[in-house]
Amino acid sequence: MLKPANLLRALVCVLSVLPALDLWRVLRGMNPEWLTAFDYPVFALSIAASGTWAFIFLFLALACSPVQRLTRMRWPGELRRTLGLFAFLYALLHLAVYLVIGQKLRLDYAWDDAFLMKSRLPGWAALILLLPLAVTSTDGMVRLLGGKSWKRLHLLVFPATALAVWHMAWTQNESGTNDFHRTRNVVVVFAILILVRVLLKLQKLVATRSSRAR
Repeated sequence: MLKPANLLRALVCVLSVLPALDLWRVLRGMNPEWLTAFDYPVFALSIAASGTWAFIFLFLALACSPVQRLTRMRWPGELRRTLGLFAFLYALLHLAVYLVIGQKLRLDYAWDDAFLMKSRLPGWAALILLLPLAVTSTDGMVRLLGGKSWKRLHLLVFPATALAVWHMAWTQNESGTNDFHRTRNVVVVFAILILVRVLLKLQKLVATRSSRAR
């Protein structure tokens, strides 16, 4: 019989796959040859949707620890690694969309594009930082690395998220529309998550000093 925590993670996994399946359905409806055709609306929708879901899962993963501390409930912590893994998978899907739909697997084009369009490099860097976090997301890796080392390694999620925001901002700048509402939205959410963590750390520090002073 599945434990409640495992059942919850299984449910989250099923729900987390649904956006990707729905995107596949929509793209097939737009153009049955969407994987091979040079279709800009298909590319624009798929690249935007995959990037948006990568941010959503990143922010959900980052919210788990503050929610757990504020509510004193265990279940947010049980979901943190699962949500973080799906953040990486949707970031990987974002890259796959770029390479397959946008560049048609022409790696030489992708290489040139990485240096011609400055927005690409922060995106690549964010994905590289997320890779070791995904690889070490299992219980076995936590035991292998040790709890403290594992936690220090997973602090990479913060620079990875900052790089992803940088990638989005430069991408919108290169579009020439001067429309940065998506960037503003993710910056606000990221800033709130950081602020809440800082306040919780300060609260813990004050409580620790008070208890020592008694």
